[in-house]
Amino acid sequence: MIGQTISHYRILEKLGEGGMGVVYKAEDTNLDRMVALKFLPPHLAASEQDKARFLQEAKAASSLNHPNVCTIYGLEEYEGRQYIAMEYIDGVTLRQKIPIEKENDVIAYAVQIADALQEAHSKGIVHRDIKAENIMVNGKNQIKVMDFGLAKLKGSLKLTRTSSTVGTLAYMAPEQIQAGTVDHRSDQFSFGVVLFELLTGKLPFRGEHEAALLYSIVHESPEPVSKYRSDVPEELIALIQRTLAKDPENRFARTEDLQQELSRVRQSVQTHGKGRPSDGTGLAKKKRNLVAMLALILLVGGGAAWYAISTYRGVPEDNRIGSIAILPFRNASGDQSNDYLSDGITENIINALSRLKQFRVIPRSTAFHYKGKEDDAQKIGNELHVRVVLTGRVILQGDDLNIQAELIDIKKQSQLWGEQYSRKKSDLLTVQDELSRAIAGQLHLTGDEGRALTKHSTENTDAYQLYLKGRYYWDKRTVAGFNKALQYFQQALDIDPDYALAYTGVADCYDLLGLGIYNGMSPRESYPKAKAAIEKAFQLDNNLAEAYTTRAHINQSFEWEWARAESDYRRAIELNPKYATAHVFYASYLNAMGRLDEAIEQYQLAQQLEPLSLAINTWYGMSFYFHRQYDLAIDQYRKTIDIDPNFGNAHLMLGWTYAAKGMFQEAAAEFRLGGQLTGDNPVMIAALVYATARGSEAAKAKSLLDTLLSMSKQRFVSPHNLAIAYAGIGDKEQFYHWLERAIDEHSFIVNVSVLRVDPVFDFVRKEPRFAALFNKTGLPPL
Repeated sequence: MIGQTISHYRILEKLGEGGMGVVYKAEDTNLDRMVALKFLPPHLAASEQDKARFLQEAKAASSLNHPNVCTIYGLEEYEGRQYIAMEYIDGVTLRQKIPIEKENDVIAYAVQIADALQEAHSKGIVHRDIKAENIMVNGKNQIKVMDFGLAKLKGSLKLTRTSSTVGTLAYMAPEQIQAGTVDHRSDQFSFGVVLFELLTGKLPFRGEHEAALLYSIVHESPEPVSKYRSDVPEELIALIQRTLAKDPENRFARTEDLQQELSRVRQSVQTHGKGRPSDGTGLAKKKRNLVAMLALILLVGGGAAWYAISTYRGVPEDNRIGSIAILPFRNASGDQSNDYLSDGITENIINALSRLKQFRVIPRSTAFHYKGKEDDAQKIGNELHVRVVLTGRVILQGDDLNIQAELIDIKKQSQLWGEQYSRKKSDLLTVQDELSRAIAGQLHLTGDEGRALTKHSTENTDAYQLYLKGRYYWDKRTVAGFNKALQYFQQALDIDPDYALAYTGVADCYDLLGLGIYNGMSPRESYPKAKAAIEKAFQLDNNLAEAYTTRAHINQSFEWEWARAESDYRRAIELNPKYATAHVFYASYLNAMGRLDEAIEQYQLAQQLEPLSLAINTWYGMSFYFHRQYDLAIDQYRKTIDIDPNFGNAHLMLGWTYAAKGMFQEAAAEFRLGGQLTGDNPVMIAALVYATARGSEAAKAKSLLDTLLSMSKQRFVSPHNLAIAYAGIGDKEQFYHWLERAIDEHSFIVNVSVLRVDPVFDFVRKEPRFAALFNKTGLPPL
């Protein structure tokens, strides 16, 4: 749109993009002034609910006339797309200023934010998304509160998406998380979080994953401001503590009261100076710092202790690196068949760095979202909020291998390090070690932590390349991909029979081939092969999180050894808490046990670790489906489809959720689309039989059932699929016949947990015959 003229606005540049809008800087040619135009994104423009929410934002902000609130000029439409014309603010967000050294500046900003909130609350408007990113500071040091996209107007309809709690998690009040009453006191809580962050550069509530952060906000006391700095007035600390009270009743009854208290704090500081006296000696401060450092070492212990020590030895704070994104190395060979090599090198570095607890490493699914895109590293680094970005390119010509890599320091906007390696293909492992050691040096790693980056389970380069090819095809999640992967894993083992990870790869292929969602082979054929391979992997290396996860899944899906399965899942997570697949499979186990709330926590952990993983996002949606929270499930599946519209399993589960709501035409449409995307798939055909039969299209359902039965005579089709088809037809005898076959053969689309949680079985779940079959699984009774 840059360069276009819309109405009397000439678009100059793109300023930013968020979930509810794309913002451009424009020139108002009528009034000769700069404005900002916020457009409703195209993917939301078709939704009446999103249009209504966009209109509500315009109404909320335009009703406020205050110097600390961004001014709205009007709501207009261009070629069917709505946009808001608003004040252009030449400045930065508070996020870009954190932490702020002078408490006087913090108090000055706080007073202005409180004034803006008081204006909104007096008009019955609750912002509900107060955070540093939504507050700007212009060139005159004037605060401007932005983004009323989640604002709640008194008397307005509830327009928030049902899939997610309103607001940004780290800033949410406990009542927002717990779906309680949200009012002006909820904004006070978020305001308190912002003040804490302005002063300390830290959040008052933190957690290693989403579930831990939720628990901290609801149950734990906030960290004291004095832990991070000693110059903050006592009155300001008390005010922050009051805004962060768990119970809204213990916050300020009126935002006007908060406003007045802040004014008193400002007056006190101006009159009497800092509220916390200094001890007057530099020696005392040094002692405190030394004690704090030693306490940190004792607290974190073990693997993280080196970090505190290395900092004490003189690594400047400005050079400390705590977050990194490894972008997909580009295959510059001109031969697409070499993608396995560039992808494998990238994934190897991501996996190695992910073992280092003190680093935030952008997960594979998110990093690979940028594969093939031309966005520059600086832009991506800012999007991902990381300190450094590693980029690279790989050229393989015959036996000649060239790897180029560079680390970009996002904060300093400069190259931190760059190197080019020219070797023979047979030196792949050696050059990867050199590359990893170079990265370790730039990250200030020492000792065991640095050596962990160069650990590999084979010394044979040819075997390693074959393993990379196997994982490349396994990750395609198709029957053809699994079979191709098996060939490469076996070739790797032919070269290096002691390659534990290759045996794990073989087990993973057979494990998934035996699932009814792929219908690659009968479980009676696949699972013994998976079990033999994983046992061999354990003989060679019993410290692989991947191996424990695969063995647990085999125990769960085929052996029905429930206690052993949970023990292995817990061990896998202990070995590598960042291995998302372990959390997903463990969640499916918890579903089978009827521990549904625990299952959702594991799905959330997995989704936090791999936010762009199509499979994990689909599983996350299934957790809502199993809970009968169908609107939440639908929204989650749509988010997955937004990531990749061609992911068939998301369409499959979206269809099942529509079916559970009685929307059989919509369900059939999703099943048909899923079938087109996944080819000749019995899972989609069985689902389509169910939807068309329940949608009163008996003749069409019968024809599809005949197709499925004919298919089952030519290839393996899980009896679970046939049971579902007959459930839709309404033939209960045939349903029970095929369900009993599924139990006898341990063959289910996902795993046996569906018998407890899938709404498809609600029509028979209370029948004695169903209970008798269920009891054969050894699961806790229904």
